[in-house]
Amino acid sequence: MYTKTCPKCNQPSFSSSKLGKWKCPICQFDLISLLARDAGEVFPSSLQNKYPITQQFESHNNSTFETYI
Repeated sequence: MYTKTCPKCNQPSFSSSKLGKWKCPICQFDLISLLARDAGEVFPSSLQNKYPITQQFESHNNSTFETYI
């Protein structure tokens, strides 16, 4: 996911693509000329800091659930 910050209203805007039309959802300012940044780097999740992905994955390996079809 990518983000740009609107210079007109200073609000963040998010998109799954760096390319194409990009307007601010708040004020409709055209953001196409701005550099898109990785949203994970700009807005790091507090959950990612507390529970890294490797720890989450390891905890699911010890699951006692079985699948029946």
